[in-house]
Amino acid sequence: MTLLIRWLIRSITGLTLIAVCLPVFAGQSLVLMDKAALDKVKARVNAGQLNDSQTAVYDYLLARADHILQQPNPTVVNKTLLPPTQSKHDYLSISRYWWPDPAKEDGLPWIRKDGITNPDTQTDAVDRPRIGRMATGVKTLALGYYLSGKAEYADKAAGMLRTWFLDEATKMNPHLKFAQSVPGNPNSRRSGILDGRLIPEQVLDSITLLSDSEYWSEKDDAAMNQWLREYLDWLTQSKVGKQGAQQTNNHGSWYRFQVAALAYYLDDKALLSEAVEATKASLASQLDKSGGQSHELSRTRSFFYSCFNLKALTSVAVVAERAGTPFWDYTTSNNRSLELALDYLMPALIDPEAWPHPTAGIKQSDILAALIEAKHKYPDTQYATTFDQVLQSLTISAEHSNILQLILSRHPEYLLLE
Repeated sequence: MTLLIRWLIRSITGLTLIAVCLPVFAGQSLVLMDKAALDKVKARVNAGQLNDSQTAVYDYLLARADHILQQPNPTVVNKTLLPPTQSKHDYLSISRYWWPDPAKEDGLPWIRKDGITNPDTQTDAVDRPRIGRMATGVKTLALGYYLSGKAEYADKAAGMLRTWFLDEATKMNPHLKFAQSVPGNPNSRRSGILDGRLIPEQVLDSITLLSDSEYWSEKDDAAMNQWLREYLDWLTQSKVGKQGAQQTNNHGSWYRFQVAALAYYLDDKALLSEAVEATKASLASQLDKSGGQSHELSRTRSFFYSCFNLKALTSVAVVAERAGTPFWDYTTSNNRSLELALDYLMPALIDPEAWPHPTAGIKQSDILAALIEAKHKYPDTQYATTFDQVLQSLTISAEHSNILQLILSRHPEYLLLE
């Protein structure tokens, strides 16, 4: 794994491209990924111009894709716990920080312990692990297909999409009424909308990458767009969805990201503009005058949640600028901005002891998702330098595969680092 980190921390310089005939994206525009960057990677792969370190990373991506080929397609109907409707087609998860009440014989209703995950909420008895495997699996296969041209990756990815979203026997109904449920609490919870972020974050660009494949038809595309439209309608029109829109912490940011990304993908310009403007406005109340994220700083994992919320905010910024709406340089009337929020986190990246808030540990890798977008936007700033320093400081560990997956799924041009 050492080589993988080594090439990640170097600059992109002196890249000579060889003209290669690239596939035309037949579907919708990419939402988060950069098509021009993908074209460069594809050209380099097709020309056989990867050096040993680059080949190691490319092989890593394809090895993950090969592994997924051997796995069954995830589906919501495989859960063993059922929602109140008794329909396995309704997505169900249990909120991770909730535990049986030891003062009650039956433990109901469960009580919250912030920052302490109940392992019983993360099993395959519910759908949360499966939606994760579906989303990351489809993205890995789609990227592998685009770069390698291996048809079996497109075949498997298309099959996974149909299994989760389209096939009558196995599809998920387009809502999250029972996401992040709490045993003993019969009400739908607006916080459950967070589970759905993986759909716009991983699935939308995957469909676009598959759009020139024989395994993804116009009929599939139309049916998928219908599912996405119904889900977007649920987000924006249902009682739970409207409650989700009012959240002022990371849940609200991820809600607005979902609406913005889906609206962009489905070419709903009015809804996209509404979500972007709401996100811009949220900076005024989410950030204090120093750039601290007030709601996240009160959490027991204050650094993680600050990074997690910033990832949502910067993701909205990526979608906004993709649609031609400047966001990265936006400043509110009370001087709040994405740069201010990033700058607040910077000292802790260099020295974790500099973080002035209680937190259950600091993982420098938590900031990479937001920092890589800042480096991409401002390649000649402290963000780029800090990004390189953070990667360089990471020790060899199991989390490197997740870091690499993040980078390849959002900015695969880093495969070209010399």
